[in-house]
Amino acid sequence: MKINGSTALVTGANRGLGRAFVQALRDAGCTKIYAAARTIEEAACDAVEPVQLDITNIGQVSTAATRCHDVSILINNAGVARFVPALGAATMDDARLEIETNYLGTELWSICSLS
Repeated sequence: MKINGSTALVTGANRGLGRAFVQALRDAGCTKIYAAARTIEEAACDAVEPVQLDITNIGQVSTAATRCHDVSILINNAGVARFVPALGAATMDDARLEIETNYLGTELWSICSLS
C-alpha cells in the first residue's frame, strides 16, 4: 500500500490508537489526513482536517462520506468498550452502545462510503 502522497481517514482519531494512526500516517508522508471523532473539538490536532463523525449516526456518516470523497486509505478505528457484561447489567445501554458502534457502525460507514 502506498501511503506517501495518499489521503487517509482515521475514525476514532481523538485519542489512543487513533491518534497514533494519525501520527504514523503523517510520518509516512500521507498528504491529507481526515481525523474523525464524535465532536469536532476531539478530532482537532496539528496538520489534519477534523471531521465530526459518530459512526452510529447515519446523517454524520453520509456527510463524512461525501466530504471525504478523496480518501484512498480508511482506518476504521472508532470503537467503544464499556467493560460491562451484557448479561446481568443494570440496563442494556452499554451493550447497545458497543453493538451499535463496534459492529453496526463500521458496516454503516462501509455502505455510505461506497454509495
